Amino acid sequence: MLRLLQTKIKFFKTSLSKEVLDKKINKSSKILTMDSVKSLLFFRSDGKIGDAVVSSFLYREIKRKYPNIKIVVLCSKNNKEILKYNKNIDELYEVGGCLFNDIFVFKELRKQNINLAVDFFPFNPHFKHLLMLRIISPEFLIGFNKTSYKMYDLSVNEDFFSVHITEMYKYVLDLLKIDNPDLKYEIPFISKEENFVLELINNHEAKYKIVINPFSASKHRTLSFKKLKELIELIESNFDCYVFILCQENNRRKVISLENGKTVIASFKSILESAVLIKYADIVITPDTSIVHIASAFYKKTIALYRDYSNSYEKTDVIWGPNNPNAVQLSVDTKGELLSNDVENIPNIDIFKALKNFYVGFKYEVDGCYSRI
Repeated sequence: MLRLLQTKIKFFKTSLSKEVLDKKINKSSKILTMDSVKSLLFFRSDGKIGDAVVSSFLYREIKRKYPNIKIVVLCSKNNKEILKYNKNIDELYEVGGCLFNDIFVFKELRKQNINLAVDFFPFNPHFKHLLMLRIISPEFLIGFNKTSYKMYDLSVNEDFFSVHITEMYKYVLDLLKIDNPDLKYEIPFISKEENFVLELINNHEAKYKIVINPFSASKHRTLSFKKLKELIELIESNFDCYVFILCQENNRRKVISLENGKTVIASFKSILESAVLIKYADIVITPDTSIVHIASAFYKKTIALYRDYSNSYEKTDVIWGPNNPNAVQLSVDTKGELLSNDVENIPNIDIFKALKNFYVGFKYEVDGCYSRI
């Protein structure tokens, strides 16, 4: 009953916001032509780090064909780190604080007289989102699945819920008359981040450097302490390696007891420092898609752990898949729903076998035990 009431309230607020704010101020020709575009705004205020990585090729490919177009990105604090050193972005604006401060940013963007804007949000926009669009008021606005909204001059109604997310970005580049784009991701960083992490790496020399990221935004995609401990023990007993447990500073205490002569806790304040560690790693194991995409940017050997989305309309494991020829994707086998759809139920032995297939160094198998050369 409570959930039903919450759904009705949410629907009412969304409908009311649309009724009040969904009005087109600027009168555009309704036809997209690149000849008159001097400024191009991308809305990336959703805070998704992985999406910021995957979409990074957009700015590069646009600049290659249209070097005189000013590229502006509206981001959040979470994904700003990925974008702030991108030389193809001319101006970066950050939102995500209180509404008053964000409105000030929206008004600053309005002064830019944006010719063209792209809004990737695929669902019905909430009040703040509509307010943002109304204040900024770009001349021509492209959206996805927004046919019923007056603000949008062009609504892309293609189904991108069962293909990789790069297909959506390729579609945008096609609209902008950019053919055969290079889809390689970019994560630029400066020597400060690189030197800090290299010092940590150089203090731990071994044949292999294996990064394990056990945490994600969802408890269903986070490795338990017990599973992580067993996995590390399995790896350390069979490889000449250092294991770097990648985590945010606030999660350090949860895994600190695992630190030993061969396991290092790598807790960073910056996502760019995490990216540097991944760049110099030999292999990455992670259930978190942002780390999957960072590893893909460097074409790292990756074991990506996913839930089972085979019965879902939105194929998250396809949309946010590694898109990396050096990656292996393991999914939960719920055994006919006898097991919960949780990465915890991906057996460690399956992860270990995937790891083993990446490297030569195992001579034979006897009774399930491997012997190193």
